[in-house]
Amino acid sequence: IRFWCEVVHLIPFLSLKEKERLSMGVLCIGLKCFIASQFQIGCSMDKKEMDKGWNSIRASLNSGRGVALLVNHVSKLDGLLLGMFAPLDITMKCKTYMNIVLFKAFITGRIWTLVGHLPVHFKSDDHGSFKVDREKQAVVTQKLSAFMKTGKILIFCPEGQINRDPTKLQPFRRGSFAMVAELGMDIWAFTTHNAHKVWPNSQPMGGIPATLKMSITKLHDGKVEKADDIKAACMRLSEETQKAMQGEVDRFYSEESKQDQ
Repeated sequence: IRFWCEVVHLIPFLSLKEKERLSMGVLCIGLKCFIASQFQIGCSMDKKEMDKGWNSIRASLNSGRGVALLVNHVSKLDGLLLGMFAPLDITMKCKTYMNIVLFKAFITGRIWTLVGHLPVHFKSDDHGSFKVDREKQAVVTQKLSAFMKTGKILIFCPEGQINRDPTKLQPFRRGSFAMVAELGMDIWAFTTHNAHKVWPNSQPMGGIPATLKMSITKLHDGKVEKADDIKAACMRLSEETQKAMQGEVDRFYSEESKQDQ
């Protein structure tokens, strides 16, 4: 995957924006091929509802409105699942925030740069610490804002860190919703189930047999907020979307409990 992403970036007549978009396509095609080879991992979803959701997101993007796509964070696998199962035309319009440490990882760190993902400059690596270097992060936010104003998708995990209890979402970080409120972005949830079983947090690699479940649901219709109302909007959006997304998590566990009876 990295080799072909590097090749794309060597094409002289393409803009950086187009190189990143095509590299994202290369990454997601690679991820789709990889998950197709993992016969020990099952997948369960309502394809009709998923297709309906992706089509609604396409409609928002075609109208010029950006979309925030929230992902519950229970495993290192979470973000990769989007690349594996979301339509290619959707993922090629996405960017996400990632801890700056991940950009320094051997082999994979370079890939995140090539596809155009953006770093979060945390001041500390301690669990539960979300303070960022505001000066460095301001530059990143400016780049992301310019991207989102063209009708694109921002993927992020509003919990901010891997959740040690997959049954209950951690509080959503209010600051994550600032740009969402400023630009009036629609908010959707890509909710997964059992990702922590396929790739446990205690293991360096995943691939453990389990059945993955996932859904795509709309949480909020976008509305541009006035500058003075952004703080209150962030509080409201974080609480409302967490409650709605928790309902989806609960549904998965309820269905699993009934199947075990």
